[in-house]
Amino acid sequence: MSRTLISGVSFVGLRMRLENRPAQRPVPVELAAMARQGDRTGPASWRVHTPIEPPDPATPPPPAPSAPVAPPELGTLAAAFADVERRVVRDTPHALVVVNGFVEKAVVWEQRAYCPRLASCVLLDVMGLAAAIRPAATRLPFEARLQQIGVEVPAGERALTWDVYAAMTLFQHVVTTGVSTGRWSTLDDLIRIAGTVPSPVEPEFLPVPDVQESLFD
Repeated sequence: MSRTLISGVSFVGLRMRLENRPAQRPVPVELAAMARQGDRTGPASWRVHTPIEPPDPATPPPPAPSAPVAPPELGTLAAAFADVERRVVRDTPHALVVVNGFVEKAVVWEQRAYCPRLASCVLLDVMGLAAAIRPAATRLPFEARLQQIGVEVPAGERALTWDVYAAMTLFQHVVTTGVSTGRWSTLDDLIRIAGTVPSPVEPEFLPVPDVQESLFD
């Protein structure tokens, strides 16, 4: 848990597009991420949008990660997460913002060898935070929460970049509302309401302290 003020946290929105496969779990084919600092509105600190070449359906599941970690192959899920990881600054607290987040939690953990800092971030469910600010008799879908704050949802299949932007717009709205009403002020407050603290990442995947900055510049 962290008593870090919300204003001092870099919040990273993460969305993935999945491809459904018969008799297999869905696989990510696209990743989008963006970061914003604290409860401030305005432009993103950074953005990532990466198409992913999914493995052949006949390919067996990858083994559990082990050290030493080989460089990720271009176009793979591992490379996409390594690209996000390079933007996670060592001396700034970070938190992942997800919509429900079941898939993101599992996939980020599986890729922790390539994104140990990202995998060490607490996950915040924007839907849970929205429900705390504006309770409803039933659990509202993502689109309904967006409409509540005046965001027009495009018809049909949406661009993933729009989805992550919309998730962060909703997040900024509920966090700013909560700060202004005294509902929360620290990262710890958000974690108690709608956060998941990950398991510790194995030490062999973490960057060596004296070379961290050069690895992630």
